[in-house]
Amino acid sequence: MARVGVLLVNYRQWELSRRCVESLLASEGVEVIPALVDNDSPGPVPEWVGRTESLLFERSPSNEGLTAGNNRAFRMLQPLSTDYTFILNNDTEVFPDTIRLLADHLQSRPDVGIAAPAILYAERPDLVWSAGGDFIPWRMFVRQRHRQLSDLPEGPVPVDAASGCAMLLRTGELKRAGLQDPGLFVYYEDDDLWFRIRRMGLGVTLVPDSRVLHHVSVSMGGAMSPAAIYFTHRNRFVVASRYLPMRQRIPFVLYYVAVTLCKTAVYPLRGRPELVGWMWKASLHGMRRITGVVPEGLLHPKTGREG
Repeated sequence: MARVGVLLVNYRQWELSRRCVESLLASEGVEVIPALVDNDSPGPVPEWVGRTESLLFERSPSNEGLTAGNNRAFRMLQPLSTDYTFILNNDTEVFPDTIRLLADHLQSRPDVGIAAPAILYAERPDLVWSAGGDFIPWRMFVRQRHRQLSDLPEGPVPVDAASGCAMLLRTGELKRAGLQDPGLFVYYEDDDLWFRIRRMGLGVTLVPDSRVLHHVSVSMGGAMSPAAIYFTHRNRFVVASRYLPMRQRIPFVLYYVAVTLCKTAVYPLRGRPELVGWMWKASLHGMRRITGVVPEGLLHPKTGREG
């Protein structure tokens, strides 16, 4: 039976994390070992964490971000010699056969490096949140192929990219590719990883019968929060500069600058002028490839902690 380590990072979402862990421990056909890292959530650790015997748990002394949290969880699992590593958002729930189907696919396809499930909205499981897609380099964007459950293909299909919300890799190949970049903190860390997996000559596959329910969260304060704006805009440029060849990078830079200028006008019109400054700071940091920096006031604004 395959042994699968699961990387989970929590920040102020204890109930979602509990539901996720419970669903993982109900998995069939594989031995699942969840490793949960809490990024210094306010308040005490809930009692269920200590009562869950199969759960590995560590609490980070600070909010180190999703990437560093995943790496910490990976290190926790190393003494257990897992066959596979499942990178999973904590605001998800899996079905009993979700992980087995992904592991079976990787076992049968040595040319595939990432097996991805179909990720469905938990509140509308007939709708697809992410199921792989086609990568558009000049936008650094993954276009989804499927919008409804009924649109999914009947069997596994190759895709350009998979969401870091849920992806299974062989543990040895993840080590060889390198863990997630802690300097990215959050967002585009999945692009950064599958670019490296592809450079190893391995493919990415959607396994549509393997499914995950996603409780789409607002752990970063929502898509229009300063943190989300800063990290997405910065990391988009950083990851593009790492992997896009020059023929693709030039159109991307032109597109990136055009988007930045457009949103400079749009954000004030939407009543969010404060986002302009964060976006331009992100642009400057991205163009200078500055990572590992969390600007003061980004995660802990005076109006409350966003993290």
